[in-house]
Amino acid sequence: MAPIPPSSLACLGFLVVLASTLLPSANAVYATFSEGINSGGGACNYEGNLRDDPLFNNGMTAMIPHSRYENGKGCGTCYEVECLNHASCRSSVVTVRAVGVQGEDFLLSDTAWDEISNDRSAGRVEIRYRGVDCPNNGGIAVKIMPGSNPYWFAIQVLGAAGAGGVDLLELSTDGENWTSMSQLGNSATWTLNPAKDVVDVGVAVNLRVTLVGGAQQPLVWTDAIPVGWSAGTTYHADGNF
Repeated sequence: MAPIPPSSLACLGFLVVLASTLLPSANAVYATFSEGINSGGGACNYEGNLRDDPLFNNGMTAMIPHSRYENGKGCGTCYEVECLNHASCRSSVVTVRAVGVQGEDFLLSDTAWDEISNDRSAGRVEIRYRGVDCPNNGGIAVKIMPGSNPYWFAIQVLGAAGAGGVDLLELSTDGENWTSMSQLGNSATWTLNPAKDVVDVGVAVNLRVTLVGGAQQPLVWTDAIPVGWSAGTTYHADGNF
């Protein structure tokens, strides 16, 4: 997502939040309207209502600076954000999950903003932020993207705990021979094209997920994509990283 010119912020109902010290300076902003960040879209290409979804920290989301986006590998990563030096600051620290990119700014969802500030008209506030492990809010999930078929297959892995961001996705029907998927642009979507030799609606598919950073062992999810899978459907696992 391209940086939003300052002249456009008022029209869009954004407030600007000036970041500070723990990591290099950044500007954090938040959407004042409910259909903002948590309505999906953005560079990560997440879809649907994220507001009450535990896979997205129940709406505690943010667009993150380009310097943290890592060409889309930053999608799904998590940050602690704390308000500083302003009368509206709450004492709480909020953990947000990255759903897009915003210049060298943080663009907080209104849900996240309300956790750190008691005033949506506060304008600029200083924040402190740091990268943290994402919480385990239940099993990891895989979404079969709309339009997927045995010839062009696209998925997103959602709700990964720990590092959060996906570095590599691989598919296998026998658990031994693995085929790597390709990241779609700089988004959180991964594709296999052509997919016919690996993916078929009549065969269950195993998924191996490697997260960014290399600190966690890859997660192997047996039969992650079940027999008879359908595009647009999200499948949930019992486990997580």
